[in-house]
Amino acid sequence: MIDLQNLVGRLGTVPLFKGLSEAARKEIVFAGQVLNYPAGTHIFSEGEPCSGLYVLFTGQVHLYKLGLQGQETIITIIKPVVMFNEVAVLDGGPNPVTAVAVQDCTVWQVGYGSYQLLMNRYPEVGIGLLKVLAARNRLMLIRYEDLLSRPVLARAAKILLDLSQQGQKPISRNKHSLQEIAAYAATVPEAVSRSLKTLRDKGAIEYTRSRITVISPVKLAEIAQIDPLLLGMET
Repeated sequence: MIDLQNLVGRLGTVPLFKGLSEAARKEIVFAGQVLNYPAGTHIFSEGEPCSGLYVLFTGQVHLYKLGLQGQETIITIIKPVVMFNEVAVLDGGPNPVTAVAVQDCTVWQVGYGSYQLLMNRYPEVGIGLLKVLAARNRLMLIRYEDLLSRPVLARAAKILLDLSQQGQKPISRNKHSLQEIAAYAATVPEAVSRSLKTLRDKGAIEYTRSRITVISPVKLAEIAQIDPLLLGMET
């Protein structure tokens, strides 16, 4: 079980807080609270007032962005031990994304007002957030480039490569649903379903109701518009 006292040590594994003394980490931890969310729970929603800063310690969280036509796109997948919702806690504005617990989660959460006080007391906490945001911004630009330059089939192929660790393991369809893959590819499930059939017909994958198996990582990489040599694959 994770409680506030237990988190004092564990927060030291988060890069943002790693350089702080134990006394400082204790003050920061006790300014927030430990929360538990069952799988499938919305932690917060896009456009709602600032929900504060979160650090995920157990479970997995998907961050979604809502499109103009109501479709959900997965911006990033959060795994322990990583923080999220940094933008809102810096400017106090509404949550820029929706956060959903896809597994049972334990998080530490601190509100906007409390975090502003902590930044005034420990300026390095605010400066550290800028580095985190810079890294997230670079990731967003890569995702944006993918959306601009790759058609749906190529995006689906790239996601399957990532999920299968370049074809090294089968993909569980229970763990990674059609809806999830579609959200990550910024498209609809029907388009992903068509892409799976095309990839199967091209001999890149096989699939059943329970799993997707990459038959030819090289072919899948080529369809994903990635040079197989960059992934260490022999052509």
